[in-house]
Amino acid sequence: MKKAFVALMVLFVLTSATTLFASSYAYEYTEEDLMIDAGDHMIPATLTIPVGSEGETFPAVVMLHGNGSTRHEAGNAYDYTAPEMAKAGIATIRFDYIGNGDSEEDYIDFTYDKGIEDALTCYEYLKGVSAVDIERVGIMGWSQGGRLTLLTAARSDVFKSALTWAGAFEQKDESEEYEIALENGYYEVTYDWREPLKQSPAYYECAMGIDYHAEAANISIPYMIIQGTEDTTVVPETALAIESALVNSPNAPIYWVENCDHTFNVFTGDTSALEETTTATTVWFLATL
Repeated sequence: MKKAFVALMVLFVLTSATTLFASSYAYEYTEEDLMIDAGDHMIPATLTIPVGSEGETFPAVVMLHGNGSTRHEAGNAYDYTAPEMAKAGIATIRFDYIGNGDSEEDYIDFTYDKGIEDALTCYEYLKGVSAVDIERVGIMGWSQGGRLTLLTAARSDVFKSALTWAGAFEQKDESEEYEIALENGYYEVTYDWREPLKQSPAYYECAMGIDYHAEAANISIPYMIIQGTEDTTVVPETALAIESALVNSPNAPIYWVENCDHTFNVFTGDTSALEETTTATTVWFLATL
């Protein structure tokens, strides 16, 4: 039954996008950079809101970024997608994890639990935004942000729909990194695109203590998985594993983006995969929020 729904849902996305956008793609929007008080730290965020008529409210989506990235995301992809969603009548809030982007904190204090807490703090912030219908809020994430999307949706009942871009799932064996962190106080993670980040023993203890299949089984909302077929970072088989684990989601389709890498080809100069992904994302949330 689920496989049949997947095929129907993909067909819906492809055939309905033009119609939905023709009727909904009319809003102007505003963007505001914020610092949200999370108690022991501040969360840098950007709020993107459609401009509607007086008293009009909109669904909203909390956007989670990937490991080592920022709320702007790879190639500023989230800076493209959030306004496109706003034009279609969907508000968004995207934020920086501890130690990333404009955060003034040290990444050594980041754990998955902290990332989940910050996502929920951003949801709480939306309660004070008059243009947001707080009963229609979704969550999405890219790569590690996808992993945290799954965990947040599993541990909270405030979101009505979820979606991931190349979402990570189960944890790789990081026992060696953990031992180094225990010995030195941190393990230094290096990247090609930014300065290193220090991951604490608490980071690894939090990550290693998660039963991802059990978490996924707690999710009872619609959950779309968007996956590039040429992703070598989060391989396509991961999407199949997540889909299989979402045993209690009423619908959990996979949307395959052909010839697409982990960053949705944003660094190739070809924006078609990002545009397709943004369209599928927008249509999904229009249909499920």
